[in-house]
Amino acid sequence: MNDHRLKRFKGSFYLSGFMAAGKSAIGKVVARKLNLPFVDLDTVIEKKFGKKIPQIFKQDGETKFRELEWKYLLELTREFKGVVSLGGGALQNQPVIDHLKLHGMLIFIDTPLDIIIERIRKNPKRPVSKHENGEIKSEETLKIELEALYSKRIEFYKQAEVKVITSGLEPKDVVADILIDKIKKHV
Repeated sequence: MNDHRLKRFKGSFYLSGFMAAGKSAIGKVVARKLNLPFVDLDTVIEKKFGKKIPQIFKQDGETKFRELEWKYLLELTREFKGVVSLGGGALQNQPVIDHLKLHGMLIFIDTPLDIIIERIRKNPKRPVSKHENGEIKSEETLKIELEALYSKRIEFYKQAEVKVITSGLEPKDVVADILIDKIKKHV
């Protein structure tokens, strides 16, 4: 293992993947096991902008949210070293991916889409789970929309330097251990 090289690694570990893939849950465990700080980009946005993510989407729109996401991600790459859980749509374009790779290691948490859809369906707080009028989307509508969105984003996720495939059912500690092994082989 490359424990020595891992300790000398100067960047951050950026966890990417679709919404509800388990980035934050796995990221917290990885950070604890590597004795590094952890931050969730969505939490940073909420604290600095003073609104919850659903409020930002509803009141300010997705364009404003993406502007804030990029602004605070730039701050994190300058000021933070640790494990960062990115939002599911943070990898919106090539410059974002290139920037993250310059400042650390980009990691893709690959969770099956059917597991993700089920997680989102069970969490009505996610902006994607509701229509603009606030009504909960049907399972079919949600599935169609998420499949389309996933197909747009997958090309960006696949550019990660490290990929961990999960079933979405195993314990987060198991996934974290697999991910740490992959990180050690990569650094």
